[in-house]
Amino acid sequence: MKRRYAFLYISLIILCCLRPLPKSIAATAQSVAVPTDSVKDNYVSRMQDFFSKSAKQSVIDFEQDRASVRRNQVFEQIKTISRHAGSFLKKGFDTAAVRTELKEIIRWHQLSKDGVFNNQGSAHSSRNLTTTFNILNTLTTEVSTYKKRVDNYQDQLINYRLQIDSLTMDKSLFVVSEDSVQLSQYLGRLHVLSKEISPVSKQLTKNIGIIQTLQNELNLELMALENDTEEIRYYQQQIAEKTFDKEFAPLWEESVYNRPIQEILHLSVIKAKLALTYYLKGNWARLLFLIAAVILVVYYLFSLKNSLKNQGQMQAESAMLLAQPLISGTVIALSIVQFLFVNPPFVFSTILIITQAILISVILRKHISNYWMTIWLCLLGLYILAVLDNMVLQASRSERWCMILIASSTFLLGLFSLINRSRHAELRERWILFPIGLMTVMELLSLGLNLAGSFNIAKVLLIAGLLNVVVTIIFLWVLRLVNEGLTYASSIYKKQERKLFYINYDRVGKRAPSFFYLILILGWFVLFGRNFYEFRMLSEPIHDFFYNTHKLGSYSFTVINIVVFVLIMACATILSKIVSFFASGPQPHHNESDGSQFHLGSWLLLIRITIIFTGFFLAFAAAGIPIQQITLIIGALGVGIGFGLQTLVNNLVSGLIIAFEKPVNVDDMIEVGGQSGRVKSIGFRSSVIMTTEGANLIIPNGDLLGSRVINWSQGTARKRLSNHIEVKYGTDLEKVKSLLLAITEKNEQILSFPTPVVQFASVSAQSVALELFFWVKINKDTGQIKSDVMVTINNTFRQENITLALPAQELIVNKQQPNDQID
Repeated sequence: MKRRYAFLYISLIILCCLRPLPKSIAATAQSVAVPTDSVKDNYVSRMQDFFSKSAKQSVIDFEQDRASVRRNQVFEQIKTISRHAGSFLKKGFDTAAVRTELKEIIRWHQLSKDGVFNNQGSAHSSRNLTTTFNILNTLTTEVSTYKKRVDNYQDQLINYRLQIDSLTMDKSLFVVSEDSVQLSQYLGRLHVLSKEISPVSKQLTKNIGIIQTLQNELNLELMALENDTEEIRYYQQQIAEKTFDKEFAPLWEESVYNRPIQEILHLSVIKAKLALTYYLKGNWARLLFLIAAVILVVYYLFSLKNSLKNQGQMQAESAMLLAQPLISGTVIALSIVQFLFVNPPFVFSTILIITQAILISVILRKHISNYWMTIWLCLLGLYILAVLDNMVLQASRSERWCMILIASSTFLLGLFSLINRSRHAELRERWILFPIGLMTVMELLSLGLNLAGSFNIAKVLLIAGLLNVVVTIIFLWVLRLVNEGLTYASSIYKKQERKLFYINYDRVGKRAPSFFYLILILGWFVLFGRNFYEFRMLSEPIHDFFYNTHKLGSYSFTVINIVVFVLIMACATILSKIVSFFASGPQPHHNESDGSQFHLGSWLLLIRITIIFTGFFLAFAAAGIPIQQITLIIGALGVGIGFGLQTLVNNLVSGLIIAFEKPVNVDDMIEVGGQSGRVKSIGFRSSVIMTTEGANLIIPNGDLLGSRVINWSQGTARKRLSNHIEVKYGTDLEKVKSLLLAITEKNEQILSFPTPVVQFASVSAQSVALELFFWVKINKDTGQIKSDVMVTINNTFRQENITLALPAQELIVNKQQPNDQID
């Protein structure tokens, strides 16, 4: 019992030393005396109450201390977020500018509805519906862009507000001390913090309200645009379903609705300007690329022309391509790059086509007969008139009479061109008569349908018939220009040059590749099909099939993602092969003695590997496949390597080592495994060496890297040869030496440095042996040089009466008399 009481006393003393006790507890402790047996139970009860209160107080003190530490962290976080929010608010968001643009969009929206929802007349015009549809689509994209910016700004504001609110709801802020002094200090800190964050908090609330109002306005306009777009789509489908129905009264009957032609023209100009402005605004990057492509092609043609002049081929001045490089380059670039513009408005595509047609006319004036030049100019003039008529968006009797005039003139011109067979022989391409025949039929149909009142289909046939001939002629002559350019390039650039990206024109050929013809044929089909609404009706289901989400079990995917993945991988593979194909072959050796001369060589392998890996990662990213999934592929490859792909991987890694370390390079002269030859290519798995016998020796990269290779091309780019000569005894050796050195000086294929050397090698039983050492360039035929030197030595020695030693053997016959017989 005494031990128990002693332990209680010691615990009490420790607690008193650790922290001040409350006065009541301290008084109780002081009044405690040595207990007796009679008051033992009362004493134990009071001690238990004491320790229970102490434990509760300790927990309270611990919670307050932990809350104090957490409060300090929360205060600092609130200040930091407030500073960031203040900086973000200072940058601001120009809501006034967005509202100004929104008002402009609303104004254009209401204006574009004219002729469709307002003043629509007795029937809708297909061209007006299409133009209005494109305008509304562009305006929808514009509003969506502004809405996305506003949404992002609002999300950021709400995010700051949410962070501050979540911190102010932290539990530690609601744990207060019982000490009035500490409580007063805490309230003071809260007051200071409130003053610091109050302006930011109020500004956040205010900006959120302003942004929400602007967001509502954008949502309302976006909804109105989408509704009008869907309604126009419905009108277009109705017109497509009733293609050959009469929308208007025949021309010989009185019209029900006539809108002044001045209003129609004014409306058409405004809508055309609006469609063109917004399309250029949304496709400025493609427009810059188009300009860059024109500059690049024109620069190349001027470079080609200058090269022809330097080589004295002045007859190229009369060539169709190089007579006017600026015009030719512009036509080629416009014809190809125009397909990068997706769903362009009619006015934009027309500007590009008319520009190409005018430039082609300048080129053709000296290369076709006057008769066909006149036909072409008449067709171009009628096409421009048809284009101007097609830009009139609302039907009128005046326009219908103009259409009859244009269709009649085009029909007669096409018929005259087909009937006048005596002039067909002047055409370089007879098949151009087929588009002219198609144009003639379409114009005749347009004429009849217009008279009967089928206005929309008549207008489509009018412009489509002329467009098909103009585009065909443009593309035909673009192909001629391209082929002519390749012909001249093949004749000039015999070897690869850095400024031409090491393109090997011997591999490219003198004719445009087949895929170029395919692109232009598809381009003609697209340009021709755009005039028909059925073309879009055909393309939209295909678009939905590719872009809508499909499910295979629990996996969701889109066909376009799979197609993009396959296309990127295929393009990367094809591009890698094209780089290898076009840039392969002998590399330029302008100055073999210059060790710093750049060779493309094994850089091709690095370029190909970079293309493949870049395409691999881009394919995964474009298809929406997480990059983490690549680890699964790498793991599968690891299993494959373990089961038998060691040799393949060894060759691939060896190829990389060769590409980076470059022990051998493409076009190097090497000796490996007893075979000598020139390195033709370094591939992923193997390298190809063209031997001196003309065969291709294919060596796996692992064997090439592990073999002892003699590389004659690295270092000095020279090789020492020797000729062994033997002369008879008694020959003047100094004379022989001078003759041999004179022979090497006269031979242009022997290098003067290092200087040739003549050494007396040995003396045999019949002759004195000499060695002639000389140096040649490694790209020379060493066997032929040694042969030529030996022939020259033989002829020179014969003139100087120096006899070469011949193998001789002296035979001495000893005729010994027989000895006398000894008895």
